[in-house]
Amino acid sequence: MPTGLALPTQPATFAALQAMRSIILAECLVGGISPFAALSSADVARYGVSNAVFVGRPKDFSDAYLPQCSLWLPPDSEEVTLDGSSGRAEAWVEVIVRVLVDQRTDWYLGEQRMLGIRDALWPALLRHERLGGTVATVTQAEARPGRGLCYVEIAGVEYRAFEALWGFRQEWQASGGRVV
Repeated sequence: MPTGLALPTQPATFAALQAMRSIILAECLVGGISPFAALSSADVARYGVSNAVFVGRPKDFSDAYLPQCSLWLPPDSEEVTLDGSSGRAEAWVEVIVRVLVDQRTDWYLGEQRMLGIRDALWPALLRHERLGGTVATVTQAEARPGRGLCYVEIAGVEYRAFEALWGFRQEWQASGGRVV
């Protein structure tokens, strides 16, 4: 961060994930529209978005919400350091961006959808160095390949998937903590 700006006093991980979701909803467009399934009115109220781009992995998976995208933190996805002399804390958080498409009724159409989503998603991920500048703690973001195009089995059903990694660094001023 530039010198002279006060750092926040705690990380804002959920806000960073919401910023990622907003970027995907706004910029991952196929033919000018969101390629992700529309949510029911109850789920729109619950998740705060109208298309199936979730923060976290949905507990109750639904085929009705395909294609869908989820942003989730796998185990051991965070590295945290503290500079005790200045009280500056820093964390690098690695997020898995997973898109799922159903190919059971029409394999070819499903493959076209997946490739269209992947091709629209990459520019959105790569363009945002600081997640749009909307989260004060985020000082850097970086997208890179994860598993890429793959298959994922959920409840005995195989879905076409695309996975990328989207990491971000947060910085904040730790107060009242240990001094080294």
